[in-house]
Amino acid sequence: MTLAVEPAAESLAGIRTLELEITGTCQLACTYCLSESGPRATHGTMTPADWRQVITDAAALGIPRVQLIGGEPTVHPQWRDFTEHALGLGLGVQVYSNLIHVAWSWWDTFERERVTLATSCYGDDEA
Repeated sequence: MTLAVEPAAESLAGIRTLELEITGTCQLACTYCLSESGPRATHGTMTPADWRQVITDAAALGIPRVQLIGGEPTVHPQWRDFTEHALGLGLGVQVYSNLIHVAWSWWDTFERERVTLATSCYGDDEA
């Protein structure tokens, strides 16, 4: 399904990506986590309808891409629905995952045009 959204007359020039922290839940409990995510965190108070509205608003403002972050965005039960909604509005989507668990069924989403998968890699050796 593709929805037609007219960008605002004056888009927010320079804003290339809107980061959406769709959950605080994460499988990990990293001491360096800036968002204090972890296994006991929640998805927060925003409903799936709220997130879809934010994505729709981003498209209307001319922001070309949303980034799904968290916590671990793939633990949110609607992360793929949010991705589809954004793609239907012509937006790009980046899913920023810790890659601890990647279900085989998710690859059809990750391989879609305008979808990218990002991660961070940490080690115990500064070099």
